[in-house]
Amino acid sequence: MSSPSTSTSFVAASDIAEIAGVSRAAVSNWRQRRDDFPPQVAGTKSKPLYALSDVTAWLTKQGYTVKQVPAGAKVWAALNALRGRYTPDQTATIGIALISERVMGDNTPAAFELPLLIPAADTDQHLIDPVRTAIASVDESELASVVDFILERTARANGRMGAEHGFIGSRTSHILASAAANRAGGVAYDPACGIATALLELAEAGGFDSYIGHEMNPYALAVAEVRAALHGVSLRLEEGDIVRTDPDPDLRADVVIAEPPFGVYMDLKTRLTDPRFVFGAPPKSSSETAWIQHAIAHLTDHGRAFVITSQGPLFRSGSEERIRAELLRQGCIETVVGLPGRMLPHTAVPLALWVLRRPNNEHSDVLLIDASRTEDAEKHVAQWLSDDSALESIPHVQVSVDDLINDESKLNPQRWLATDEPSAAEVTSAFATATIKLREATQSLGEASERISFTPDTPSRTLTVGDLVREGVLQKVRNRVPRGASDDAKEAMVSARAITTKTLPEPLAADLIDDGMELTKPSDVLVLAQTDIRALVDNDGGHLLSPAIEQVRVLKPDVLDPHYLAAVISGTWNTRFLLGTTIQRAKLTDLEIPLVPINDQQRLVAALTEVERLRHAAQTIAASSEALSSNLLDAVRFNIALDSTTER
Repeated sequence: MSSPSTSTSFVAASDIAEIAGVSRAAVSNWRQRRDDFPPQVAGTKSKPLYALSDVTAWLTKQGYTVKQVPAGAKVWAALNALRGRYTPDQTATIGIALISERVMGDNTPAAFELPLLIPAADTDQHLIDPVRTAIASVDESELASVVDFILERTARANGRMGAEHGFIGSRTSHILASAAANRAGGVAYDPACGIATALLELAEAGGFDSYIGHEMNPYALAVAEVRAALHGVSLRLEEGDIVRTDPDPDLRADVVIAEPPFGVYMDLKTRLTDPRFVFGAPPKSSSETAWIQHAIAHLTDHGRAFVITSQGPLFRSGSEERIRAELLRQGCIETVVGLPGRMLPHTAVPLALWVLRRPNNEHSDVLLIDASRTEDAEKHVAQWLSDDSALESIPHVQVSVDDLINDESKLNPQRWLATDEPSAAEVTSAFATATIKLREATQSLGEASERISFTPDTPSRTLTVGDLVREGVLQKVRNRVPRGASDDAKEAMVSARAITTKTLPEPLAADLIDDGMELTKPSDVLVLAQTDIRALVDNDGGHLLSPAIEQVRVLKPDVLDPHYLAAVISGTWNTRFLLGTTIQRAKLTDLEIPLVPINDQQRLVAALTEVERLRHAAQTIAASSEALSSNLLDAVRFNIALDSTTER
């Protein structure tokens, strides 16, 4: 490995894939099989780095059209030279500090003052100067996206995505900003602004006179200051530990948005004496109801607060139940949206959006929306909250405050939607359908099991795929994704999942087929030989294959049936050829094929087809049994008579 000092900009395999417009698997293949691929010059064995200049020269020589390196990637490549000497977080901080130094000058936040980050040692300057040069080559209008690129890549390198202070591309921040944008005008306030992801998105939508953010973490606040300056947005930012003290008790905002951290510990004095907590003392182990009360305390009379929490505060008993009841009595809860899990990349915990207002002592109904099964909820929440007609597409219910309080003030939407009573016709129809499917599948199961038999007429002779290729029985087709393939064409490619699930996509549409594009032909056998060994026959042809899929074509169908080949190639005896410490792969030509006469092959394929019917029937029986259980339980709950002889 050459010294890191031999280059000023380094790229990882993922960067190379983006520059060349290929998959990461293709880059991995180059590294392993191309002797002329540029040598590793930095990084580690598991995370190698390559000189950007060497990589671009090699790609050009191979005939690849090298994409113009984006500004963010160019600066990131220069920052890669700092790996090993600094942690990923320190490296990102240095990059942001150098950008801040260029744009903000003397107004650079203290957290990004370069002398504090980099010791005045000559040994570091040969690493820092190239980063400064890369930043100087970027137009100032692009520096905001460069900082965002650095933050996103650093979060990815750390194996987390800004769990504590927000992150670039946050789905929850988009919910807050889009919901608040419907109520534009006056002051917008975020008491847990982090790196200002939601505030900046809201500010870019426009419509407010001022934007105020509080944050307890000084580093996150400094990042927010730099991002605001680069985006040309005026934010009034202030450090403050909101849970323990109120930095600005007189502040009133027309909109409050907040995604506070979960489970912050509350001290006794704050819980019992803070004037913000007029609805009740929050539990000491969870601060979420403290943030809710803080948001309400800073609203104008006609303002709204949008607060995202975990779903625990919607239903937990004890002090949180008492706080919910008081919020309901005083008319502070307008809407609750139950969000799906995985809204945040670092946790599967489902979240909730609270829409809150100042006390009005009106016992109006509360709108409960169940978006727990809406994968792209962030795209629709704002419309649900502003357009009644949009609610037709989502499970929702209006519940009176009295009913909520009488049920322990539980606000989780699914609890209330679950009480919708199905009609007797719906239950009896579903019961009849499941009964018929169960009966038919059971009959099919018995019939198929009686047809399964196989006795070969002749002992098999074992040959490898390589042997069959040399004998002219098979042709190993080289599968190469064209460099100029459109994104739509790549979307239609056969993936590894298609092989494992035995569900091929539609053949490539005619308008997506370019000259020179190599597509599969009918009866080609597609093989996945990594992690496990699977194969299936492409009956229709016309498919483009991803790099992970290998392709063989039967040239002598009177010797080898393609369906037989696809079946036996995944035999357990071939798993011993899987090698590798991370992703195990097998060499296709090493795989063993037990060859028998064509009649035996066809009889085996017929037997396997019956086994597949058995499997399908068993799956139908399992699904129908689940449906019948649910129908029977509904029958007893809603007093519905069911008769197994009922037909649809």
